[in-house]
Amino acid sequence: MKRAWLLLLACAMLMVLLVSLSNRFTAPAEAAASAPATAVARESAAAVQEQPGNGVEEARASDVAAQNLALFFGRDDRVFISTPYAQPYSAVGKMETVGESRCTATLVAPDLAVTAAHCFLMTPHKLDQGKWFWAGYHQGKWQARYRIEAQIFHPKFRQGLDYKGDDVYIKPSAAPYDIAWLKLKFVDGVAPAPMPIYTGNHSDDLLVRIQRYDSKVTQAGFAHDHREQLTAHQGCAVTGLIDDNTLEHQCDTLSGDSGSPLWLTTENGPLLIAVQSSAPDWFNRSKADNTAVTVLQLPKKPK
Repeated sequence: MKRAWLLLLACAMLMVLLVSLSNRFTAPAEAAASAPATAVARESAAAVQEQPGNGVEEARASDVAAQNLALFFGRDDRVFISTPYAQPYSAVGKMETVGESRCTATLVAPDLAVTAAHCFLMTPHKLDQGKWFWAGYHQGKWQARYRIEAQIFHPKFRQGLDYKGDDVYIKPSAAPYDIAWLKLKFVDGVAPAPMPIYTGNHSDDLLVRIQRYDSKVTQAGFAHDHREQLTAHQGCAVTGLIDDNTLEHQCDTLSGDSGSPLWLTTENGPLLIAVQSSAPDWFNRSKADNTAVTVLQLPKKPK
């Protein structure tokens, strides 16, 4: 009897030992299974924080938006122009150079357009020839395509540029000459009607014209935040006509709007009077308005 009891006790102790050993080997196996999942989750969170388009990119985009708002005088008053562009917007188009710099230009004759001279001088000490002008451009398509055969602007302009990093600064001595003719050759599409251009030759007469229409103009271009679609600021203010035949104005513009037209809406239709030239840095907005160069400053019309 005693032997049987001892045998039972031994069996019970053996079962306890086996369960204990089983628990010792099972628990680490479960931990090993969960540990990699926890580690992967932790690494994924770190990767998400480092990926562009999250916190850092959102902060950068927020900064750019705030800077643009400062450049827009505190409010973005631009509107999208519906397609197909009607006159006079169909005469406004995108211009591209051989070096793929892009500006806005305006058809003013069957074989002529106007734009800003600095569009061809974005690379230090190098002339970047014009290549294409697309009138009525929208989302990679156009109403008419023209090859740029020549760009003509005053030689004093090239002498008055200052390059700092990726930025081009126009010295006061060069500011009145930031306007250029484009000599065009029609390639394909349907040519739009050119926009009429002011043909007077005296600033006093131009000032009277501007004041007759409450010193309000329309500006339209392909700003860098909407590269593929034409935007316009309608009824923006001209704040001054300077002695050097440049205009100060408060139209909402960004890079890409360089060379874009400013026109009066008259009883006889649109009348192009200037092209967008430059704007101050966003942090200097309170010190200066935007600058446009009037067509009074155009060099002799090419034949």
